[in-house]
Amino acid sequence: MKKSIYLIALAIAMVVLIAGCAADNKENENKALAISDIQYDPLSFTGEISLTGINVALYMPDPTIFFLMDTEELLLCKNLQCGAFQLPVTYTGSDPMPELADEVVITGSWVEYVEDGNSITIFGATSITVNRNVMDILMS
Repeated sequence: MKKSIYLIALAIAMVVLIAGCAADNKENENKALAISDIQYDPLSFTGEISLTGINVALYMPDPTIFFLMDTEELLLCKNLQCGAFQLPVTYTGSDPMPELADEVVITGSWVEYVEDGNSITIFGATSITVNRNVMDILMS
């Protein structure tokens, strides 16, 4: 009898543990990657991904393009131009384009962008969520 109760308790504990691990994996899949997480090999991240960073520049010839920099790096250097890596992003959705110094979460995938007959791969955002504007932090 004691052995049966022990086995039932062990089975319940294993089910709870497995369910908890599955929930953790699902939560991690939904987390946005930092720009620093992808900067050394961005194209190795395939499919739809979410990224977080700060808008540090707009591309004047094309108003659908902006550049993201890693949030932590920017908050350390406090200069919109200090980033060694700035990710080009194109967005043509209905949400407004982010303002300079907006920290955003974007979701999308890699797309081919053609300008003047030249093609490059950049990040194509399908959604943008603005978390906050950090201009006041940069000015302090």
